[in-house]
Formats: sequence, C-alpha cells, structure tokens
Amino acid sequence: MSRFLGPIHHWLYNKIALHEELEKNILNSLEQKYGMEITQTHDYFLNKYGDFLEDKPLEELIDTNNIHGWLQNRINIAEGRFADFVTTVLTKFQGETFSIIEKEFERQGTECGKDAKDKYEVSSAPDIYKALNNYILDGMPCDNVNNVVKTEANELEWKVTNCLHKKYWTSVNGDLDIYYNLRSIWTEKFVENANNDYNYEFKFESNVLKHKIISK
Repeated sequence: MSRFLGPIHHWLYNKIALHEELEKNILNSLEQKYGMEITQTHDYFLNKYGDFLEDKPLEELIDTNNIHGWLQNRINIAEGRFADFVTTVLTKFQGETFSIIEKEFERQGTECGKDAKDKYEVSSAPDIYKALNNYILDGMPCDNVNNVVKTEANELEWKVTNCLHKKYWTSVNGDLDIYYNLRSIWTEKFVENANNDYNYEFKFESNVLKHKIISK
C-alpha cells in the first residue's frame, strides 16, 4: 500500500466506516428493544477496543507517517469490537436478538445493493463482484483473501481459504457459523438489489468459503 494518502486509502476507510455503521444500527435497534442494559454492554466494548471512527475526513484522522498501520489498526478495532459485542448480546439477551441483528444485515445489504445499482456498472456477474468489494470489508487490499476461480459474464465464483474474520470470532468464543450466515444474508440482499437477474450462493465446506454470483 502506498506511503502517500490516495484513493485506495479513502476506499478502505469508507468500508471500515460502513462496517461500523452496521454496528451502530444494530446497537440502536437492540436499545429500542432492551434499553439501557444494551447501551451499558456496548460501552464496555467501546472502552475495551476503542471508540467508533470520528465523523471527520480521513485526512484529519489518519497518521500519515503510518498509513498502513493506522488502517490495519482501525480494522482490528472495528472487527474485534463487533465480534465481541454480537457474541455477548446473543448469549446475554435471548429472544429476538438474533432476528434484530439479522434484519440490520438485511437492511444494509439492501441499501448498499441499491446504491451500487445507481453508482456502478452491474450488468454482469464480474461487475457485481467488483461493486460488492467497494462495500464489504475483507481486510487490507494487500491481503488478497478472495481467490476467483471462475469468471464468466453470467457467473463468478470465488473461494476463501484464509478467513480474516475468523480470528476475531474465535478469540471471543463466538460462533463463526453465525457470522458467516449473517454475511451471506448481507451479500444475498446486495446482489439481488444491485441486479435482480442474479443470485448469490454460499457454501462452507472443508474449511473453505465458497461464494458464487450467478444469473437466474
């Protein structure tokens, strides 16, 4: 990654901010259901991991002497806090908690899909995949976790053998299957709202995450 602040850094910063926006939306919805106990629970994780990004331009926040390190640290904060908070509330608050979280994943995936439809070319499977990566957080660009194994106009398939999210969930004894399920819901909503002629398919087999965008 470049030593100088450029478009790729703003691109990644926006994806981190979007990930945190999802956490805020989940927090707000859970607060409406369970009240101050949710707020107090989340405050614990803000203190443990660090606060949300300030609502300021990247130039005013980033350490320009350590651009890569600053962005990686913000990913660690966002992903670690999210995994710990979600794992805790699913254990501590039974009942509607999962469905509330699920609805927020659905809502943001839908909104981002509609946004992509307005902003980007999404007429083919590769187009949709490219647009998807402008929203969903999968580590640093240099991590290259997504291995595209099939590319056609009507179908694109990619695999992940080294899941960057796993460490955040396993470190807090979280259920990684829950996270994979939630992300697949988000991505499904994104794809169908970006281009309703396409579906998203997901499988987790032999420790490999298999993703596919395919025409109906």
